[in-house]
Amino acid sequence: MAQIATSKRLVRGTISVRNVTCGKPGCCCAQGETHLSVYLVQSKQGKQRQLYIPKHLEERVRQAVADYQELQRLLEELSEEEWKLLKERKE
Repeated sequence: MAQIATSKRLVRGTISVRNVTCGKPGCCCAQGETHLSVYLVQSKQGKQRQLYIPKHLEERVRQAVADYQELQRLLEELSEEEWKLLKERKE
């Protein structure tokens, strides 16, 4: 857990891949063909926010989301173990 937290980039969110029309005159979508765009979506203070992720950052962001989720999973596992220890001491 410490290794993930100190040596990795972490970001809470979900990757959303969408078919979009960007509107650039030279783009393939100007002829009606859509293309894929990647967004990082996150809820903050009850509101959804999204951030466009350029192609060159896509793998970095995907990895940061996966690392965050792995850290969350490990924290839950640690918490569950502590819960069990506390329960055993109570009974």
